[in-house]
Amino acid sequence: MADNSFPELDTPRLRLRELQHADAEALLAIHGDREAMQLWGVTPSADLPAVHDFIARCRAGRALPIPFLRWAIERKQDQALLGTCGLFNWNPPWEKCMLGYELGRTAWKQGFMGEALRVVIPWGFSHWKLHRIEALIEPANQPSLRLAERLGFKVEGRLREVAKWSEARHDMMQLSLLKHEFDSTIS
Repeated sequence: MADNSFPELDTPRLRLRELQHADAEALLAIHGDREAMQLWGVTPSADLPAVHDFIARCRAGRALPIPFLRWAIERKQDQALLGTCGLFNWNPPWEKCMLGYELGRTAWKQGFMGEALRVVIPWGFSHWKLHRIEALIEPANQPSLRLAERLGFKVEGRLREVAKWSEARHDMMQLSLLKHEFDSTIS
């Protein structure tokens, strides 16, 4: 990424923008919800300093030699922070990266994450010149698996005990989306 400015993206209902420290309390409400975050892939944030640290790492990510981006998902109607999504582990020579996302409980089952990812994914394919986007999803997270499959991701297999959070080991489903597959879903 030659330009260090943060890429803002818009959808009919959402604005995807850089996380700000002013988002900390809203983000704590999301990340601190242990039940909602139990399948996210990390131990939930327990306090504001941990959330501020997460925000600081996300904000610094775009300036790294191999950047990563984490968008705040904001509802335009009321500027409410609904969750975040991002592209990370970018490997430019292999033209691939990982996709991650989470949504607060109050925004579930309203199509917000699908709407957000439908602008993030093409941004990655276009700006980072990706051929492949990967996702690791906890097998019990059926809504997330269904969303990924609706976006065109294909299940490649189950990675046994590949992840550890909240003092437990977890299997993860490996999924991927190739650029030509995504292009065919939007044409």
